[in-house]
Amino acid sequence: MKRRNAAILILILSVALAGSFIPSKFAFTRSPSLRYRVFCLDRLPDTKGLKRGDYVMFILKDKRVENGKPVNITKEVGCAPGDTLVVQGKDYYCNGNEYLGKAKDYALNGERLDHFVFNGPVPEGKVFVAGHHKDSYDSRYFGFVGVEAITARAYPVF
Repeated sequence: MKRRNAAILILILSVALAGSFIPSKFAFTRSPSLRYRVFCLDRLPDTKGLKRGDYVMFILKDKRVENGKPVNITKEVGCAPGDTLVVQGKDYYCNGNEYLGKAKDYALNGERLDHFVFNGPVPEGKVFVAGHHKDSYDSRYFGFVGVEAITARAYPVF
């Protein structure tokens, strides 16, 4: 009986340990704004080497998201420091040829959307983030994300 109780205790402790480990190492997204739904996280990110195509998790505090409460968001870096962001009308490009998406005038709920307008090199310490879906709420609307807001680098799992 003691052996069985010890085995059950070890199993419970193992599950609890794994359960505490998963939220800090993995992120799951319900949003259709990205191609991937599961990401492995590096919570001590080296933000100096960020480049187009990298995924980042960052804290966004915006009145349109969660009533302005800070929330962790995962997006792809569409334009990194030193790249050139070009806005032509409502179309966004990185380095003149990498299409990032078209800004919409209205959100799905009918609310009017402001567009981020910038033409030139992305400043040091900033990134332009983008989603893959036309309805993604990303830098087209809230502008650059400062690297100080980045809480993790995210690596797609599936």
